[in-house]
Amino acid sequence: MNTFFEYLYVPFGFLFRILFDFVGNYGLALVIFTVFFRIVLLPSAIKQQKSSAKTVRMQPKLKRIREKYQDYAPQERQQKIQMETNELYQKEGFSAMGGGCAPLLFQLPILWGLYGIIREPLTHVLNLSKEAVSALTAALQALPEYSDMSARSAAYAESHVITFIDQIVSANPEIAATYADAVAKIQSFDFTIFGINLGSIPDLGVFKAWGASTTEAKFLVLIPILSGLTSLLTSVLSQYRQKKANPNMENQQMMGCMMLSMPLMSVWFTFQFPAGMGMYWILSNLLAFLQTLVIGHFYAPRKTIAKLMVDETIYRRSYENTKKIGAEKVDE
Repeated sequence: MNTFFEYLYVPFGFLFRILFDFVGNYGLALVIFTVFFRIVLLPSAIKQQKSSAKTVRMQPKLKRIREKYQDYAPQERQQKIQMETNELYQKEGFSAMGGGCAPLLFQLPILWGLYGIIREPLTHVLNLSKEAVSALTAALQALPEYSDMSARSAAYAESHVITFIDQIVSANPEIAATYADAVAKIQSFDFTIFGINLGSIPDLGVFKAWGASTTEAKFLVLIPILSGLTSLLTSVLSQYRQKKANPNMENQQMMGCMMLSMPLMSVWFTFQFPAGMGMYWILSNLLAFLQTLVIGHFYAPRKTIAKLMVDETIYRRSYENTKKIGAEKVDE
């Protein structure tokens, strides 16, 4: 039975196949795919920027509430602060959740859809029949070269069919005759970027046996490193902008931990999945960095806060009028 995420493979695979058929190059299709979804996520990123500015705007007000009840007993203080904070949020039209996690949440289905494309390129990119894919993967598993592979690599049999297609045909001439069109598509299909098979998974063991490792294996482990560095670059820029907008920002230690958590998660993530996922993650991080610069220019914190002050005034007056009308109806 297919899981919910596996149903994402079909629409994302269809979109990727259109891009691949149009440009005729898997690597270029992956770049366009990444840029396209970065554009799709742009409104969410703008919303996040506005939410961050509004959070900065709210900090002095929240600080005054905390100071107001600092001499109260702990339990009563917490209740008073919570009640007045909620009232302030309602009055200002502010949501504590904001849009902070939205970009990450929106990326999850994209990542899972891409995972299906990279895991099953014969099905979702080359659009081969189930019969052809089944016959070719069965022939792959019978090869002596493939029997030495780890169980984790075996999960990506379709991508390995591309690597071992010549050995498969040589060992099984009948397959070449029965599925001639499928074999021809695979043999002309370039599933690499800079010579790296996008279905291969980076292996930490390369560091222990660096001299005996292949060039491709060495380049593969650079992908998680670059993924972490590009993620760190974006995190540093985001935190720098937040500090600049709010020099008295609280919880700076927590912000520092968050700044490091995303790059570390990126490194871990790209060591667990095929190289194609890592390539997407690196490019996505670089685009996110550029996006942060551009959004920061057009939605600079001071300009955004100034506009928010106007919007808050309008919202507050509307809120107070609505509250007043409600009170008058109760009196009647």
